Amino acid sequence: MYGELTPIETTEGAKVPGIPIVIQNPRKLAVLRLPTAEEITAYTGSIRQVIQRMGRRQSEDRDVPNADAERKFFEVIRLDKSGDEFDSAEMRYAVDIVLRQNVTGCERDGDAYIVKVATVWGVTVHKCRVPTTLELQTYRESVIKSRELPHNVEERRFPPEVPVRFYDAIITAVDGYAPQFNVPVGSVNGNRHVLESAELKAFLPQIPPHHKRVVAGEVSSALYDLDPQIDPNG
Repeated sequence: MYGELTPIETTEGAKVPGIPIVIQNPRKLAVLRLPTAEEITAYTGSIRQVIQRMGRRQSEDRDVPNADAERKFFEVIRLDKSGDEFDSAEMRYAVDIVLRQNVTGCERDGDAYIVKVATVWGVTVHKCRVPTTLELQTYRESVIKSRELPHNVEERRFPPEVPVRFYDAIITAVDGYAPQFNVPVGSVNGNRHVLESAELKAFLPQIPPHHKRVVAGEVSSALYDLDPQIDPNG
């Protein structure tokens, strides 16, 4: 269940619920915790994408992480502060593990969508109502911010608050999260509990923003696929 971590003994001798990060060569170990929503927002908001137009309708794109933001993110969630020193590549590897997720399903269920998001700590399930046309339009118009740079380059940023706002508006139930994060495995005795109504509203600030982002994107894409394809020449 997302939020429950295996107790790990740190290099400092303490045993804490944590995420073990092992570097094979040279052999290194770090113990991390799950980040807060605020920490994730600060980090993901620093990431940008650069698109180089090559001509003839060809382009290349690459993500440009913010090295300073990445280091700060890694250091703030690290529990063994005096452990092995990690370089930038090792920190990026660790951050990728902590934020790893994968959408395994998005199905229509009456007037709702059920989106399943797999994480290292289990699958979370998100039930969303169908958004209004205005909600969908506002999301699609704001989810990417782009600007033109010299030499046929476009820079794109992804404001984290946009999918969060969209998700918070359409979510009706979630499952797969422990009531509190960074607790030992077994703290909730394996009992899954669906959060709805007032419980869900109170829990919303804890749901990781990158989970909200992929769920928002899945719902938007599902509705996009349903849009009628109108041929003006038809």
